[in-house]
Amino acid sequence: MGSDIYSFAEVRKNDKWEKVGDVFPLDDFDKELEKKDFGDNPFNWREYSLFGWLADVCNYSHVPPISQPRGFPADISPDVQQENDDMGIGGHSRSWLSLAELLAVDYEKVFWDRRVTKRNGLNMWNGAALADEGEGRHITLREHLSPAYFEALEVLKTLGNPDDVRIVFWFDV
Repeated sequence: MGSDIYSFAEVRKNDKWEKVGDVFPLDDFDKELEKKDFGDNPFNWREYSLFGWLADVCNYSHVPPISQPRGFPADISPDVQQENDDMGIGGHSRSWLSLAELLAVDYEKVFWDRRVTKRNGLNMWNGAALADEGEGRHITLREHLSPAYFEALEVLKTLGNPDDVRIVFWFDV
């Protein structure tokens, strides 16, 4: 069992936020599963490196998060609010980030990735162990995040002015 992300893009039009439709390319597995080429979820994959950076969720690498969870924006679009309501009470760490904030990040900044694999016993391994001094590795945020993140960022950039585009997201357990 793990944690998953639910994320949606919103665009501000006429001072109201609207959920963006199916503009994010799906991978081959999801294309087959959903019988379409594009979806409305910018980050539709389980990647704890991304979760840790977005909201300090499953942050095994101890990456400095862009922000602690902020809750939903007061002016959330009704469609995204409905997506959350349909989920029930299982969501946590609700937050949002503007495209302007995502574009202002220094993705070349180096941090100490402290996620390592350690042996816990005979044929037992912990893939989310904390590195001791001298272990782990120093990497850039760009190296830490997957190419899929940057592909979604490129799509977000096509949606409008960076101050008028945002992602709204939350996680399940």
